[in-house]
Amino acid sequence: MSGATVNDPVAELIACRDCGQDCLLQVADLCADCIARIGTAADDADYRAWRTENERRVVTGELTGAI
Repeated sequence: MSGATVNDPVAELIACRDCGQDCLLQVADLCADCIARIGTAADDADYRAWRTENERRVVTGELTGAI
């Protein structure tokens, strides 16, 4: 199905905020590869910051689309 275009917003490719790679699945603006990278890094400061920001966005409703 190479070259097909999809007009379904659920299946829309979105660029990862960190690496810029287009992907179908993101969790709070990061692709799975970037989440894995920060989650397994020797210094987990980036991962803690990402988690803290996600928690804030969930509580405020920003991440869930409530606002």
